[in-house]
Amino acid sequence: MTKLYGVDVAKQRADDLDKLSIEAVGENEGCSVLELGCAKGGQTRRLIETGAKVTAVDIVDYSDEFKFLSNVTFIHEDIRKLEEVVAGQTFDFCVFQRTIHYLKYSEALDLLTFLKKIVSKKLFISVTGIDSDIGEQYTAKELLLAERFSTLEKEAQETFSITEPVCLYTPVEFIELLTEAGFEIEVCWVSAFGNIKAICK
Repeated sequence: MTKLYGVDVAKQRADDLDKLSIEAVGENEGCSVLELGCAKGGQTRRLIETGAKVTAVDIVDYSDEFKFLSNVTFIHEDIRKLEEVVAGQTFDFCVFQRTIHYLKYSEALDLLTFLKKIVSKKLFISVTGIDSDIGEQYTAKELLLAERFSTLEKEAQETFSITEPVCLYTPVEFIELLTEAGFEIEVCWVSAFGNIKAICK
């Protein structure tokens, strides 16, 4: 069975968090950006148009989508291995949309703690909320956060194109995760679709 990691929203449009990251990156000409869960590079293209140098990472091999782009390094790898993949590198910004819920809570905390060490300016991040449409058919909804990592019900997997286990969050839980990793949250909000978004430093 093919592993599916959701709809590639960034390829279709830039949402509010995407636009805010583009604005911040555009104000820092020539800066470096780490984009995690880049998919086919919809947001990557918008970021490089600002003059940024982007390192884009995804668990799916989208290298063909990037081979004719300049100022981009595409890395086909699981973000759980990020520390070894970008060893010795630092970045001005990190864009991390619609991806962190594919990690167990402990893995997410480890990764964010590492990101705090290598990202000097801001982190733009989102996660699927437990009260979203996706969360309505989430088998682990009642579990404690540390144990909450499960697949969606079969029908929901097909509806949302997500076959892999996920850890969904409440806004309070997501804020606590980011804070525990060492980030200071500038703003956090919940979208109309139930996704939780934050800008941190």
